[in-house]
Amino acid sequence: MQKDEIIAIISDSVLLQGLPSEECKAFVEAGQMRCVAENCYLFHQEDPADACYFVLAGKVRLTQLTPGGKQVLVDIISPKRYFGLFASLASMTYLVSAETIEESYIYWWDAESVRELMLRFPQMALNSMTLIVRRFARLQDRVQKLATERVEQRVAHALLDVSRFVGKEIENGTMIDMALSHRDLAEMAGTNIYSISRVLHKWEDDDIVTIGRQRILLCDPDHLRILAEGG
Repeated sequence: MQKDEIIAIISDSVLLQGLPSEECKAFVEAGQMRCVAENCYLFHQEDPADACYFVLAGKVRLTQLTPGGKQVLVDIISPKRYFGLFASLASMTYLVSAETIEESYIYWWDAESVRELMLRFPQMALNSMTLIVRRFARLQDRVQKLATERVEQRVAHALLDVSRFVGKEIENGTMIDMALSHRDLAEMAGTNIYSISRVLHKWEDDDIVTIGRQRILLCDPDHLRILAEGG
């Protein structure tokens, strides 16, 4: 991936919206790119948050270990999204672990450089607040769904959320072309793998989804949206 292409991709991100081209270029030049193999950890939960990251290509799984020792899938980071940004700005430890799902090209900055650039370019700091508000709204929405919705609704929402970031529109539906296990879906939907198996089996019989090896086809996304809304 050429430097000009990288600058164009990162300059188009929410964090750099409204910044002149020279400031965008300065931000990109303060970081560097890594090619990370599949199933490699970029950081672990409770590590010092000394860097933030941006996915140029590939996918990253964010997981959290609960006090009871259960691993929970928090998010799947697709291209053109940041992760580790908020913890690094606040000089915290990471609240999650980050692991590549496939070979990924990751751009990263050390936390001190990002803080210095935000002091130089105040618009970046304002944009980071937009990202924080969006993340908080997503988490709030997820908590509400876990508390109030039936299992089928939560599973539908989980599949639609994943497809929004990594889904590919094809002739007969929307393809989630990645390894997404029943356990992953159970963690996202706040249920167990037995309920996931029951729901997906029923939806396969109804031609709503097709489950393949390391991929899920949403055959009828509109029907899935109706189910997500309680229909």
